[in-house]
Amino acid sequence: MPSIQARVARYAMAQQMKKAPQREMKPSSVRRAVAKGLGYMPVPKGVTINQMQVGAVSVEVIRPQTHCNNHNALLYLHGGGYVAGSPKTHRAFAARLALALNCEVWVPDYRLAPEHPFPAGLYDTADVWTAFLQAHTGKKIQLGGESAGGGMSLALCYLLRERAVPLPDQLFLLSPWLDLRMAGDSYTRNNARDVLARSLTTEMGCARHYAGEEARTHPLMSPLLGDPKGLPPTYVMVADTEIFEDDSRAFVIHAREAGVNVTFEVGHGLWHAWPLFAPFIPESIHSIRNLAHWIRKHSH
Repeated sequence: MPSIQARVARYAMAQQMKKAPQREMKPSSVRRAVAKGLGYMPVPKGVTINQMQVGAVSVEVIRPQTHCNNHNALLYLHGGGYVAGSPKTHRAFAARLALALNCEVWVPDYRLAPEHPFPAGLYDTADVWTAFLQAHTGKKIQLGGESAGGGMSLALCYLLRERAVPLPDQLFLLSPWLDLRMAGDSYTRNNARDVLARSLTTEMGCARHYAGEEARTHPLMSPLLGDPKGLPPTYVMVADTEIFEDDSRAFVIHAREAGVNVTFEVGHGLWHAWPLFAPFIPESIHSIRNLAHWIRKHSH
């Protein structure tokens, strides 16, 4: 059973969702909602935050102040339905990952739809990846993200493979959006239960904005349709109440059949991207610790 804190938080979010309009939210409204929702998350003490440029892409670099190992480095891709989010909105979570892993974390400010539809943002992350590898030669490299950032992380692996560029040593996907066709049963089964992924109508709008003129069956847009053979060890988290649940379940089956070492964590009774709610929710803290332990285990 979820903790008292988780049950209270879920109830509060459910009440807010009842007040929210069920019509499609414009990208500007989604951006305000993401910024407001994640703005409550405190950035933990003990990190330094700097900005840098990789070509045309701004990147936020977060490092632990007192101890930063030379063994690992993480590239984190933020979520936001491909139309929202930024390094600033996800700073608190990225900082917690930096502290949990004792390593440097890069968070690129990739271009967003509808101003820049597929594949603009993905290509931005590929450019940053090249610089990231060069800056961390000899280290174990992790790649991950939540929601749309999780989908883009998997798509980036497929793009890197096409370009014969080294893949990460470990990959993690938190409540990833992997199928822009939105074909899984959970998109309808969990629509009324999902207290965080806005609404099915809004997610359909986000998919339309990101797809632009491209077919949503493109495996770099809907990486559930890609070939996972050769992927590194992969950690997948998803809640059993969110609309993206079946994306993760289908990917885990497909990846394991292809020989990928997959660890799968289901957040029973939780919600979309629950690890971002640390330090307020015990399950969020626990999942971050699980992820950090898994990365350390697979990087030695």
